[in-house]
Amino acid sequence: MLSIKLNIVFITVLLLLLSSRTFSQSEVFFNGEELYYEVNYSFINIGWAKFTTEKVTGKADQYICRAKLKSNNSLPLIDVDFDFISEIEIKDGKIVPHRFTSYQYKDGKKSSEVYDFLYDSSLVKIKRTGYDGNIEVDKVIRSSTVFQDGLSIFYFARANTKKDLTEYVPVLMQMDTSLMKIDFSTKRTGVEISEYDDEIASVYLEGVSYFTAVFGLTGEFSGWFSNDEARIPLKAKLQVEIGSITLELKTWKHGTWQPPKY
Repeated sequence: MLSIKLNIVFITVLLLLLSSRTFSQSEVFFNGEELYYEVNYSFINIGWAKFTTEKVTGKADQYICRAKLKSNNSLPLIDVDFDFISEIEIKDGKIVPHRFTSYQYKDGKKSSEVYDFLYDSSLVKIKRTGYDGNIEVDKVIRSSTVFQDGLSIFYFARANTKKDLTEYVPVLMQMDTSLMKIDFSTKRTGVEISEYDDEIASVYLEGVSYFTAVFGLTGEFSGWFSNDEARIPLKAKLQVEIGSITLELKTWKHGTWQPPKY
């Protein structure tokens, strides 16, 4: 039971580092960015997450974003190994996902989920392929809504920091539609991470995800982002039935960026 709960939390943690608001993409979507985080349950390291951003050659406003989530191999109760890929366009200052792909690895085999967002047809095509190679889900959602996927939410949250408002964000999670409430705030605060000696200037958000709650998952989350144009996610927390999960920035590559002092 604990293993299943922690696997769900690992996927949900992407939402923390998470409308129609416009923004300047020059720093939030930074070609060559690499952000590496450790994930902890209490004082136990349960794994890590790495996010990368790559600009599509010849396309001014299109990016391929990737995330790798891996559990700590020394912990026998947790088996998490995911790759996420989100193909994103910045259109009229808004984040518009075009395709989301998720791969899960287990016992040398791979399963996949693919979401194709077909805006001209007001459709989202969803296909899940199991570990045995058989198609398990093949369905279509009819909607003209622009949904955020499990990875684009990471960038959506960054792009909309430094605002004092509440957003109800349509999301596509676990092959179904749902909403996420995010309370953005303009309040400046400081936050500490172990890899930096000084307190870092940051902005704070919190919220609730309304996707299917399983095994007592509350959906509540909070996050701290650097108070500058890069809006780097620094730390995030999620309250679940088994306790508190923390995500913390360990290494970064973003041009000459360094955490701003508080």
